[in-house]
Amino acid sequence: MKITKYISAIILLGIVISCKKMDYFQTNPNAPTTPVPSSILTRLESTLFINSPVASSGANEDPYYGFGTAMQYFVGFSYHSQIAQSYQWVTTTMNEYLQISDAQTMVSAPGSNDAYRAIGKLITAIQFYSLTNKFGDVPCTQAVQLANSIKEPAFDSQKKVYQVILANLDTANTLLATQSGATSVISGDFIYNNNISKWRRFTNSFRLRVILSLSNKTSDPDLNPKVLFADMMNNPSKYPIFESNSDNAQQLTNTVTPTPFFNNPGFVYYGMAKAFTDSLIQLRDPRLAQWADITAAAKAAGKSIYDFTAYNGLPSDSSGAFNTARVSEASIVNSKYFSRADYETNLILGFQEVNFAISEGIARNWWGNVADAETYYKRGITASMARYNIPLDSINRYLSGPRVQFNPNRALQQILFQRYISGVNNSGFEPYYTQRRTGIPVMAVKGSGVPGGKQALRWQYPVSEYTLNEKNIKLAVTNQYPAGDIITERMWVIKP
Repeated sequence: MKITKYISAIILLGIVISCKKMDYFQTNPNAPTTPVPSSILTRLESTLFINSPVASSGANEDPYYGFGTAMQYFVGFSYHSQIAQSYQWVTTTMNEYLQISDAQTMVSAPGSNDAYRAIGKLITAIQFYSLTNKFGDVPCTQAVQLANSIKEPAFDSQKKVYQVILANLDTANTLLATQSGATSVISGDFIYNNNISKWRRFTNSFRLRVILSLSNKTSDPDLNPKVLFADMMNNPSKYPIFESNSDNAQQLTNTVTPTPFFNNPGFVYYGMAKAFTDSLIQLRDPRLAQWADITAAAKAAGKSIYDFTAYNGLPSDSSGAFNTARVSEASIVNSKYFSRADYETNLILGFQEVNFAISEGIARNWWGNVADAETYYKRGITASMARYNIPLDSINRYLSGPRVQFNPNRALQQILFQRYISGVNNSGFEPYYTQRRTGIPVMAVKGSGVPGGKQALRWQYPVSEYTLNEKNIKLAVTNQYPAGDIITERMWVIKP
């Protein structure tokens, strides 16, 4: 009898279950069904500052040291980063669209406000800037619109993408201005701890980066970076920017993790590149001791880390095998990078870059005079060195050095080279974009380690685009690159 009741119960349960739609079983009753802006913001910040090519993070080898070899700060041993060092990379992802989609969700989520909307606009601008600087033309105005049944978005011209970026930044600045000074209108923010004023400075400092990246387009009346730059400089209350290193857009690294990514005794690390190291030695640059260890021979001789004869670099355009065979001769990247989780912040954009950008704009005769260019040049160097707690007397001694003293006759070269130096292990791929745009410094590519003897200028579009959006991507390639979708083709933004 009990067995019969048990069987009947099972049958009844089966009938009840069978009446439920499959959607019922695909829904997790413990999961939130409504997006929460603060939770989305936390996820967006985590992706942006820790796991993206926009920042440089010790948790990810590619933007940290792979990028460093592409910029010829370092050389890779045992074939680490040899693809970047030899400029033989092919393609990369378009994962930025995932963050753009999340930003759109945050903007429209219940409980969102103008501060969340502004940050969503800023993050969208940052991600489109990353996408277009990697590939050229990309889907923009029709991007992430599956809800509108757009599954094969058209590619916008790079010029149009830049216009959208600037429009997003202007909207973000306007929205944040209405919240200026507030510190409690958002939550979930671990970057600026809900300080809206700092988000506004970040927005406009990034706008300054975008404007300078258009330095080859001064004759374009639709963009006119010279006018945009002067407008920012003439209206500091409308466009507040970073005022010190305390405003830096950065994520303070984990101080708890006992074994950072590079703390691996079996890992063959990275060495310093010769041209970069030689330049720092000639300039008597105290940052060298922050970025590199002295050679094994120098250690054996008892030399100090402040002795510039204790450092040595290897040719960045030599083969991996050549440099690997000479590991013992090289200064290795400072061991603190792979033994301390808190040695370097994940910096997206810093006060140092803002000063160099302003100095560059002045040197291009966009605003101000030569004396102003020198002031911002010195501030940029000082801000970079201050990040490593280098004493002020050492900074002043460096600034007065014969090779560092500001020279109006070669101002642009000095400014851009110091910006290049300050970009070690920070700002993601921005130092690469700046070098690509200006040609300063010249990258070594004629050695046997760089097949073809050319520097890569972009990435190929992902293979998935040719599968999912074939018609539009082929049209985009035809419109931009006469030689095809290859890495040495020159995109619109870096053409004179």
